[in-house]
Formats: sequence, structure tokens, C-alpha cells
Amino acid sequence: MQSFAKTAFPVLAWLFVLGVIAQVLLAGMVVVAGQIDWTIHRDSGHILGLPLILMLIFMYLGKLPSAAKRTTWILFVVYIIQADVIIFMRESLPVVSAFHPVLALVDFCLGIKLVGESKEA
Repeated sequence: MQSFAKTAFPVLAWLFVLGVIAQVLLAGMVVVAGQIDWTIHRDSGHILGLPLILMLIFMYLGKLPSAAKRTTWILFVVYIIQADVIIFMRESLPVVSAFHPVLALVDFCLGIKLVGESKEA
């Protein structure tokens, strides 16, 4: 199981990164192109939590280095803040909710960092 978890972790990290890219594209399809509505972006954004939860499990099963574990937890917290906290502040604290796309950049960078950190295992 340890070997499988070590192999699966970077695959899941890449899936997460690709998911972030897809989310940015979907947001662009709403804001810039006007081709879709926000529900697709919203619903697929919550799907991004699945690879992240699996990464939390596999980092322990695969006995990844502590740096990868720390980065995974940071990514998880940033994702929760972005997807489930500040986005709901649109009306009460619009300036705070404006950090939603900024945190997508943080998600992307942390995901890429995890790909590298998982190779060190």
C-alpha cells in the first residue's frame, strides 16, 4: 500500500493542478466569454476537494516527507478558505471575497510544489 500511495500522490497533485487550471478557464468562460453560468464553475470547484482529500490520506500511507505533509495541509486549508469560506462573503465583505481568485493562484503554486516534494520521497 505504501508504494501505491507514493505513486498515487503526485498523480493526484497533478489532477488537482489541472483542476485549478480548468476552474480558471471556466471562470473566464463566465466573465470574459459569457458562454456559461457560474453553476458549472461552482460545482466543479467542489469536486477538486476529492483529489485533495485522497492526497491527505495517501501522504500518510505513503510515508511522504514532512515537508510534503505540511504543504498538503496548507493547501487543504487554503482550499477550504477559498471554496467554502470567503466566496460566501460576496455580499457582506466583497473586498475579502475578491481574494477568491488570488487563492486559486496559491492553490496552483502549492499543487506544483507538492508534485516536486512528492518526488523526494
